[in-house]
Amino acid sequence: MATQEDRIKQREALEDIHDNFVQPHIDRLIEVNAQPSPNIDVALPGFCYVSGWLVLVVFYCFWTRYRMSLE
Repeated sequence: MATQEDRIKQREALEDIHDNFVQPHIDRLIEVNAQPSPNIDVALPGFCYVSGWLVLVVFYCFWTRYRMSLE
């Protein structure tokens, strides 16, 4: 029974070490800045840019295929 109590005490000591020393260091490393980030909306311009290029590529592919079928 003494070994089980020793194991429980060792486990509690390790948990205390984690709570007292490790957790504050982790919290400091992953601290999140409470200030809101500037609202920069880049999704719509990026979507339009990519969509425009895709339309041009598809149009060019169909145009070259149509041109090849005429020859």
